[in-house]
Amino acid sequence: MSDETPSTLVWLDRQLGRVAGLLAIIGAVSIVGLMLITIAAVTWRYGLNDPIFGIEDLSVVTLTLVAGAAVAYGARHNAHVSVDVISYFFGRRVTRYTDTVMRILAAAIAGLSTYALFGAACGIEKACITNNFSIEHRPFYYFLGVTLGVYTLHLLLRLAIGLSHFSGEDPNEIGD
Repeated sequence: MSDETPSTLVWLDRQLGRVAGLLAIIGAVSIVGLMLITIAAVTWRYGLNDPIFGIEDLSVVTLTLVAGAAVAYGARHNAHVSVDVISYFFGRRVTRYTDTVMRILAAAIAGLSTYALFGAACGIEKACITNNFSIEHRPFYYFLGVTLGVYTLHLLLRLAIGLSHFSGEDPNEIGD
């Protein structure tokens, strides 16, 4: 983060990093749980020839936690794939505008997805449970909503930081 970045934005960035770190811990614990579930499923199915009833349900809900945590953590650590061709040809004089538009559109899409996960997570009540154990999907949709909300806040923060450095170099851009 640049020295010219307003202290409020730096503080918000630090707090958002802490939330993403907490979500990363949840994701790490979930991935260990998913590995243990998979080991148990494979052992019982192929080693003992006695598949565990409902093990797929546990895998699905655990994978939801892993995927959600990956979205928030990946956003904070620039792990999402992007290709920046515009800056290669035009430089900062054009990308200051295209970055602003891109960040607004990305935040709008992520925000709309967050709203959908909280507002209309389970349209048909019968479709909101797993097949075998009838585990309700709603809390996992809410978790995905929280992680996409963190991603939306991350994008809005990047937009604010980019606008605060509009006439200079953008500290959000990844160096070569």
